[in-house]
Amino acid sequence: MRRIIVLALFLCSVSTLRLTAQVQTEPGLIVSKENVTIEMVKAIFENSFYEILKTDATYIQIKDTYNIYIDLSKDNRYLVFSVNWPIEDSSSSQDKLLLLNMISKDVLLVTPYYNEGGTSLIVKATVWIEGGATVKNIVLAEKIYVKALNLILEKDTKKIIK
Repeated sequence: MRRIIVLALFLCSVSTLRLTAQVQTEPGLIVSKENVTIEMVKAIFENSFYEILKTDATYIQIKDTYNIYIDLSKDNRYLVFSVNWPIEDSSSSQDKLLLLNMISKDVLLVTPYYNEGGTSLIVKATVWIEGGATVKNIVLAEKIYVKALNLILEKDTKKIIK
């Protein structure tokens, strides 16, 4: 009986070691362009208790207050957080441009994008990892990004964003 228990404990510890050896994401780990992969980015947010909605070769989508895409640049120098919000068709082009100007002026760390005649607003933020960033700082950057998104919706008094 003791042999079975010892064997079971050994197998559990080996499988745990194998899981943690795949992608390490402890808070103090330095993430840089030399070691970052999309699998590591996924593990960072999974280990921080985010729901992963989609995974692709170059991006993941997580669930926070909003569904946020996290792209890894081709050269592994930075991560891009982005959301794609639908906008009211009935709002005028001038109102849409005023919203973009307000975001650019009043909301730091984000960049809004809108195509003339388009039906959505894209808001992006870039997190540079080229010189190194800790796992904790990447997760905190996402939390700051969500606060910026909240501020955008708060300042959208004409309710252009759906």
